[in-house]
Amino acid sequence: MIFRFHYPKSYCFLLSLVLIMLGCSRNEKRDLKSNLRPVIGLITDFSTKDPYVSQMKGVIYSLDPYARVIDLNHEIDPFNLAEAAFIVDQASREFPADSIFIAVIDPGVGTDRKAILFESKARKFYIGPDNGIFSLVMDREGIMGAWVLDKPEIWRNRQPSQTFHGRDIFSPVAAFLSKGGKPQNVGSKVSQEKLHFLSFSPASIIGESVSAQVLYVDHYGNIITNIPLGLVSWIKEGNLLRIQIGKITLAAPCVKTYSDLPLGKIGVLYNSSGYLEIASNQGSAAKVFKAQSGVSLLIHP
Repeated sequence: MIFRFHYPKSYCFLLSLVLIMLGCSRNEKRDLKSNLRPVIGLITDFSTKDPYVSQMKGVIYSLDPYARVIDLNHEIDPFNLAEAAFIVDQASREFPADSIFIAVIDPGVGTDRKAILFESKARKFYIGPDNGIFSLVMDREGIMGAWVLDKPEIWRNRQPSQTFHGRDIFSPVAAFLSKGGKPQNVGSKVSQEKLHFLSFSPASIIGESVSAQVLYVDHYGNIITNIPLGLVSWIKEGNLLRIQIGKITLAAPCVKTYSDLPLGKIGVLYNSSGYLEIASNQGSAAKVFKAQSGVSLLIHP
């Protein structure tokens, strides 16, 4: 004998609706857990051609499936610590408190250089090698505390690779913090005096000129200097200046924005970060001056 059950259409509809709501509820809970996590931002010189960034993400998600990992920059010139310091400082600037940043520009990996975590006074966390790449952000945000990452129980394994601390040490520490772990539990406290800083000489006034340094050359060939807004009164819109980098000296007007310059012409302006920038309208100032990060320059009235 075959029994057949006949349900009213309204009952079937209500049952379907309940099942859908239960599924949505699970997804909402999953999304809520993810939204409660701080952002983990990755900054490296790995590029995206190789598997290294993916491996770091895999470790983080394996340890914290609800992590929120984003790519900030993987195109830093290989081993360029000065450029890395600038990118770390600028890329992290607008992120909220509790954000976590891993920076891996690490030519000294596998040596006795320290692996560190530091918490800034802006309540952000920075993880990476102690080789100076955090110099500028430490100066801007201040240091609340710093720790040497010397607790193997938090690492990916107790015998990390001698060539990939980004995967085996830095990523597990980021996942630990993402899940609510306390920074003091990742290693031994270290004083600010024992941390490594790069030598960034501040812009200075020499006679009637300004002596400065190239902090960064961006994708467009704009030369970003360390001259802050307001250092001298004569660097202002409408004035004609002389820019000297190496053996090249050129006259350049001070303008408000790039399009105030004729196409291909050199000028200076204060950029969105408040630094003096040497630019060319739809051209490359860096190619004209043969400039790169770290070189010195002079600005003359």
